[in-house]
This record gives sequence, C-alpha cells and structure tokens, in this order.
Amino acid sequence: MKALQELGHEPIFLQIPSGPHDAPESAARHEELLGQGNYYDLRHLSAFARGANWLKVLPVRAVSWLSKKLRIDTPWRYWRPLDSHLSPETVRAVHRIIATRSCDICLVEYVFHSGVLVGLPGHVRKLIDTHDLFTNRHVGYAANGLGDSYWVSLRPGAEARALMRADGVLAIQEDEAEAFTRMLEGHPHPPSVRVVSHFPPRVKPSPPRGVTHRAAFVASYNSANMQALSLFLERGLPEVVRRDPEFRLLLAGAICSEVPDHPGMDKFGRFACLGDVFAQAPISLNPVLSGSGISVKALESLAAGAPVIATETGARGLGSLAGDALRILPDGDWASYAAALCELTLDPERCARASEQARAAAKDWNQRQRAALEELLEQNERDFFDPKNLPG
Repeated sequence: MKALQELGHEPIFLQIPSGPHDAPESAARHEELLGQGNYYDLRHLSAFARGANWLKVLPVRAVSWLSKKLRIDTPWRYWRPLDSHLSPETVRAVHRIIATRSCDICLVEYVFHSGVLVGLPGHVRKLIDTHDLFTNRHVGYAANGLGDSYWVSLRPGAEARALMRADGVLAIQEDEAEAFTRMLEGHPHPPSVRVVSHFPPRVKPSPPRGVTHRAAFVASYNSANMQALSLFLERGLPEVVRRDPEFRLLLAGAICSEVPDHPGMDKFGRFACLGDVFAQAPISLNPVLSGSGISVKALESLAAGAPVIATETGARGLGSLAGDALRILPDGDWASYAAALCELTLDPERCARASEQARAAAKDWNQRQRAALEELLEQNERDFFDPKNLPG
C-alpha cells in the first residue's frame, strides 16, 4: 500500500472473504493508513452465498475423505476449484465500488480471487498479485512430510486461466515469473508478467554491537517452522555448540507458545518491533525445508540489519542477494549451516560488517521492486477480448 501511495496512487482496500481463516481486521487501522473512506469490509456474506461457496468445495472434501478412508492417493483429493473462495455476491459488490469510486486499476491478491476481474470495464487495468504458485502446490509439502499444510492447490490449467483474466501479473520471484510465462505460452494476448516482490519495511537500527554467540529464529506457528525448529535443535544446534560452546538460540514470534522449552534456547515471545529481537540476537536464522513464494522472513531480517543464515528453501527467491549478508546453505546440510553461522557468532567485527551489508541489500531490493511495480502500473493496456475467461 505504501509503495502505491509513494507512486502517486490513492489505494482503496476492499477486503473480501478468503476462506474460513479470515483474520479480524480493524477498519480504523486501515483508514489510518489509507485515509477515511478508503477501506471496505466485504467479508460478510448472506446465508445463501455462504451455502453456495460451501457447495463448491463439497466434491473436493468428499473425494478427500473417501481417498483417505480407502488409502487412495489421487491429486483430486487436493485440487480446489479455481473460484471456490469467490461468491458472485462479492464480485457484484466489488464492481459497484470500482464504478462508484471511478477506479482505473484493479489489483487482486491471489489467483483464486481473479474472478473479480471478469466483467470489469475495458478502461480498468486488471492486475493480479500472485504471491505464490498454486499449481500442484500440495506436491512439495507432501514430499517434505507436511501432508495437508499446503493451504490451496490448483490443478494444471486452472492457474493459467486465472492469469488470462488480467492485463498484468505480479510474480513474487523470478522462478515463479518464469513458470507463469511458460503457463501462458500459446495463449492469445497473454498478460505481462513482472517480478514485483515483498517490500520489507524500514526498521530502526538496533544500537548494541556487543551481543555475541546468539542468533534468532523468528517464526509464526505453522508446520514448516515447527519442522525447521525441531530439526535445527536436533541436528544443527549440536554442530553449532561444538564450534561455539557459548552459543544460544533466541526463539521469537507466535511459535514460542507452541513449543516446549529447550536448554539451548531462550524465548523472546511475540514482539512489536523486529529490531528489538535482533538487539538481543544479531543474526537471523531461516532453516526451513518447506515453503514456496519468497522468504519474507529473510527479507525483513535484512531490512532490520540482521545477516541471515538460510537453507536454500529459506532463501527462496533471494539468490541475487547471496553474500556475507545472506548465506545460503544446502537444505539438510547441518554441518555447513553451523559453520556459516559460527563464522559470525565468533567474529563480532565480521558480523557488524554483514549487518551493514544486510541493510544495503534490503534498500537496493526495495528500489528494484518499486521500479518494477511502477513499470507494470504505467504500462499501456494490451488488447484483449473481455469475456476471455468465465469464473469457474
């Protein structure tokens, strides 16, 4: 939102239903950021619309239940209908607001909300901020033993149909931009695809430089983070302590209340400012082995001035930033991971230099994302046929 404002746009935020786990939001908080009257809460559907949405996913739930019961592994157990999150009631409400407020750009979050774009007037530029690649998303999670933690998975072809509803597509990282481009090959009048990633917020520098032998794992509570913490404590921490006997891990975030205590770990708990965490542990760890999209955790750590020690999965999409500020190690190679970490825990001066490089890398990253976003917003509208895709 701030990037759009800095580029001279007036963002209007329409919050629509995203499934059963919608987080409570504060209208006051949004209006403080966007201006009074620029936040619309459209999450409350009529009973009829809620029932219709439930019926959309009933076949998937039935197949999932039956396949588990019979121990049959079929991809139909995981695939959701493309527009299962979206109600015609929501689409009509969005279109009314766009018309009333004379919006000239509609930016939709996630491909499974792309049905909102269908039927908009030709003068409205239609964009999708994808956040992630959802075609067969369940496969990678299952391969890492995380089963049903994939959230949404789409069957091949559905994601391309969603992308074709747009004039422009924002991919969160280069690999996904290439995947979207391949999906669109052979389609007439494909949308432009550009990499526009996460904008890490500016974080006030933390003053202390005297903290040594400590690193932080900042994590929300989800299966990928739980797995990463468990494996680090079991396999990585012994390797670290062998090299740096004074080392202690600082755990921060919502995960703290969900895991038992450990003799080599301190808990920070929830925090208001990321800089407060890194004031106590100046290095950020991201040892995750599952995930997709881009590593927001690593980006925001860099912006806070914390050098990052990451697995390949934990640094996904950030290969261009690899260096002293972002060390990228092979997934599961705990000896190499520990060695890279201890190069900083045992050398405060090197850690301080890496901290400055981290801030510089994050600043350069933001400038590149802003330039890409500006290009996509200002790009001339392409020719397209309006009913190119129907919601389904």
